[in-house]
Amino acid sequence: MARLSELGIDFDHWCFACGRANPSGLHLDFDVARHRAQTRFVPRREHSGYDGLVHGGIVTALLDETMGWAIFHAGIWGVTSRIAVTFRRPMMVGDNLVVTGTVTKETHRAIETHGEVRDASGILLAEADATFLVMPEDRRRELERRYSRIDEAFAKVREAVAAEEKVLEHGRT
Repeated sequence: MARLSELGIDFDHWCFACGRANPSGLHLDFDVARHRAQTRFVPRREHSGYDGLVHGGIVTALLDETMGWAIFHAGIWGVTSRIAVTFRRPMMVGDNLVVTGTVTKETHRAIETHGEVRDASGILLAEADATFLVMPEDRRRELERRYSRIDEAFAKVREAVAAEEKVLEHGRT
């Protein structure tokens, strides 16, 4: 998997989940592979719902963002049109969480994904299924202008994913 921050991906923006400019944000970074993204997160007190428990909205944001980054390697810009979260076990402030998102189906208009939150020992805490709509071309061009180095970022991620797949392929022969 390729770590986005190590590839020079620009996180200097206000996105609540991954932006570094947002002082209240989660400041997530992601490892990505083909159709897959993963992040690690340790919730703090400000992420609480009931005292000591992580707020369900924070859990949903973690899942939504991670599933969204699972489509990134292909250069696709998408927006969440539907997300269904199932909470399996409570998450405690201070837990080491591993969040994974995978692409399960693609069409020309939409991408379906699945996400999971697990604790450090691998116990499933929450899962989600979501549909992302592929962004219209005019909106995509607008965002690409705003995030001026995005083509370079997509190219770096594609190269890293291809290199990882080549290593894995040679290991199987």
